[in-house]
Amino acid sequence: MKLKFPLRYYSFTTVPKEFTPKSSLPDGGSIELGEILADISSAPAEVSALTPYLFVLFETENGAASWQYLDLAGETKRIHFTNEESYVTCEKVTFENGAYMYRLDEVYLKR
Repeated sequence: MKLKFPLRYYSFTTVPKEFTPKSSLPDGGSIELGEILADISSAPAEVSALTPYLFVLFETENGAASWQYLDLAGETKRIHFTNEESYVTCEKVTFENGAYMYRLDEVYLKR
């Protein structure tokens, strides 16, 4: 059963999918730990792919807040625009022990 919850906040962001560190440590010889850490923290890196995500904060049926995210790579069909107030549709998944979670289905953003 799909549930409809009001959307309180949303943010589009990109996250590195492939990250390749490029170390600049010297070959051979002795070096102190402080120098190693300084070199690692200032070493250049290469990001070869970014994945877009949509983070949403919505209000559940008992008034609690729930954060969810959508990996938008190939999933933009799950975002819609509406003239209504922004909301999300979710499925409530209940486990045998009584615990539950929400599975985000679609996001409707006010134009």
